[in-house]
Amino acid sequence: MSKQKKREKSSLLALDPKCDKYINWAVMLLLLIGTFTIVSTNVGKTTYAPDIVKTVVFKQCVFMICGYVAMLFMNKMFRFGWYSALEILIIPICLFIMVLPFAFPEIGGSHAWIQIGSISLQPSEFAKPFIIIICATCLYRAKKKTSMLKDKGKLFKRAWIVFICICIIIFCQKDIGTLVIIGFTFLSCIMIPKYPVLQHMQRRLKFLVYAVIIAVVALFGFTNIGSEVLKSTPFAHIAVRVENFKDPYTDVYGDGYQPANSLYGIASSNIVGKGIGNSARKYGYLTQADNDYILAVLIEETGVFGLLGIVILYGIIEYRLFYYAFKTSEDMYKVILGGTGVYLFMHFFLNAGGVACLIPFTGVPLLFISSGGTSVISIMLTMGLAQNCICSIRRKEMDRLS
Repeated sequence: MSKQKKREKSSLLALDPKCDKYINWAVMLLLLIGTFTIVSTNVGKTTYAPDIVKTVVFKQCVFMICGYVAMLFMNKMFRFGWYSALEILIIPICLFIMVLPFAFPEIGGSHAWIQIGSISLQPSEFAKPFIIIICATCLYRAKKKTSMLKDKGKLFKRAWIVFICICIIIFCQKDIGTLVIIGFTFLSCIMIPKYPVLQHMQRRLKFLVYAVIIAVVALFGFTNIGSEVLKSTPFAHIAVRVENFKDPYTDVYGDGYQPANSLYGIASSNIVGKGIGNSARKYGYLTQADNDYILAVLIEETGVFGLLGIVILYGIIEYRLFYYAFKTSEDMYKVILGGTGVYLFMHFFLNAGGVACLIPFTGVPLLFISSGGTSVISIMLTMGLAQNCICSIRRKEMDRLS
């Protein structure tokens, strides 16, 4: 095989050279940290499952490969042109897939999973990048058809319809954490464009968001009215999580077992940590040590320095996303980069806050780090989409200005 053919073959498997290298390095390091921590949390299971470490490493490698393929596809192949033409077919297919978990048993209080043997998938994870793409595509169509910018009900009409359908499905699945993330991501996307036709709606939405936040804090934080109401509904598990947030030690051997042990693990880190692999909480105390509560194990082993490292890597990704969002003049790119930043931040905020009992636990994973193939593939797909926009910005706008 000639050198030229080898070069062409390798380029097919490589991301666009115009991708932001800082984002790529931060993502790679987060995935490595996640892999090592997942392996560490499963060491305690070797007493009854001797091959668990090999199995976990293999699964994690498969997830990362699938995630990279998704990232590569979105980075090199996604174009608003073909997506806009096929969107009318893609939307019903995606909504149908999101409904499929209702045919499977409930897991962790939610009907959000498709369980096939030892493989489980959470379709609602893909709704997060999906809603970002739909919002951006509305702006792409408006750029081609300027009449959409004159009718306030026309610009984001399709995005609102899909968003409402997704919210109904996820609400029925009782997956409130995912619902909150999708809600904030969607609202952020439609608040970014500064068209006069949108200003009135944006002001009303901003007021509505503040009102809902105040109402939630009043009903669940300062009083028990919200919790008492939820106890007699299918969302009783949320009331339990709110009570555990207020005082995780009231039922240490019952519903408060996980949050209490999470706090014990964090407190026992003694700032510098116990050392990699020396967590005590992963030995049966935290049943979700490799997933929802992986941050507690990470802090227990590496202390404040491990947490600081994670925050810095997330911060690099966020900074670079918003750096390009402010550089570009294309609203559709702003929406994708800003929406991706909010998606990433909300996951970290809800997971870290829930693990530390600063907010009620929602069960959302810590992106790039928690185990679970669906969340890894979803965020990698989204990062590929963001890098696609960054490549276009650097080629069409920044290179021209330099």
